Amino acid sequence: MLENEIAQLGAVIRGAVTKDKKADALTTRRLARVRRRDFTLKYHEDFGFAHFSPERIEQDIWDWRDQERFQDSVVKNLEQYKALAAALGSNSDPLETFARAVSLASFHGLDDTELSERVAALGRELEGEPLPVKVTAFIDGLSIRESPLIISDRFTLRQPTPEDVAEYVIVDEYGGFSFPLNETWFRVVGEFLDDAVSTGAAQGEFLRTVEALRLFRVGGITTSRYGMRSRHPLLVGQWDVISSGPSRHSRFAYTLSASDAADLNRFLHDIVPLLPDPFQPDRAATETEIAYTRYRDALFQDGPSERTITSAITALEALFLKGEPELAHRLAQRVSVFLRVLGTRPDAGTTYGHVSRGYRIRSTFIHGNSLKAKDRPQADSLAPVLMEYARECALAFLQISAPKEEVLSQLDRAMIDPATVNGLAASLGSVAHR
Repeated sequence: MLENEIAQLGAVIRGAVTKDKKADALTTRRLARVRRRDFTLKYHEDFGFAHFSPERIEQDIWDWRDQERFQDSVVKNLEQYKALAAALGSNSDPLETFARAVSLASFHGLDDTELSERVAALGRELEGEPLPVKVTAFIDGLSIRESPLIISDRFTLRQPTPEDVAEYVIVDEYGGFSFPLNETWFRVVGEFLDDAVSTGAAQGEFLRTVEALRLFRVGGITTSRYGMRSRHPLLVGQWDVISSGPSRHSRFAYTLSASDAADLNRFLHDIVPLLPDPFQPDRAATETEIAYTRYRDALFQDGPSERTITSAITALEALFLKGEPELAHRLAQRVSVFLRVLGTRPDAGTTYGHVSRGYRIRSTFIHGNSLKAKDRPQADSLAPVLMEYARECALAFLQISAPKEEVLSQLDRAMIDPATVNGLAASLGSVAHR
């Protein structure tokens, strides 16, 4: 729809800008910037990475007031612009954004390829179709053995380049200034590509992907800084850098290699859609979402292991308890049988013992007491085991269609009469990722 007309307008705008620039009819000013190392970006793998010298860069830019003049006196008087604005009616705002972006890009040298991309993007936007959005993120809690590690055609993990950690500071006769960002620790750079009807939708999909990475294995995956680029009107091809606060640190991390790529790709494809919308935190949460939130809290607990154990046990409680007596015994029984039938923990006796010890530690800690020094080594070794249990159970419940009450009833029957375990096994048949 109207793509030929949009292409004609883009070509005319480019020609008008190029002509006026050659004739020195555009008002410009000199911009000086300094390219330097952004020392708020901390690379775990190499603290000395990319310590390059500052570099001064100068260029002529188009004065913003003259850009406004050009839009009002030249662009909006073009026959191609007026015809398109009339055809679009009240939906003409994207056209004005397109015209401004093409004008500025033409000042810096707009080639045919980029012009075609901008034309196609406006056409898709007017039709309500999704546009590509690229997210580049600084990720902690995750390492890679090979770089780049291509998970799919839409998700790549790689080591950083010097340009990733560079910042550009505008300077004038009074010096330079840049908006300070929070310190961000990272181990790998992630590149995500998504087709979305808005940048907010793409951001939500990216944040759900980060949540899913925490479930692929036990890992405190964080990304406290990332940038987004798209042809969407809010970005118009520029980077929008988002800093979500200080980096969160976790004792849990994992490493990926090329042999993990196919499994992780399938995992993300199946699990990301099951996770809640990160932009709707106030809606009613399910038992599984509550359990996942407690598991996530456990990933980032500082201090003694009792904190991690307490959060992990409460995650299991959200899934396996419903206010009955003998809570410790019931929880240990249900978790051990569940994981045995699931196939991830065949030794139910060992699982029962781990959960029972964890519940005792949780009860001690939650009532205001701490472990004795002699008991801390055992708690330190127990914490990662319980985190695995919490991850496996939360991940399984995400994929189970049966309600919690039905699963618990099947668990209790299986403990009384092992011949009835087939009902529980059938409910767990939908669990593809464990």
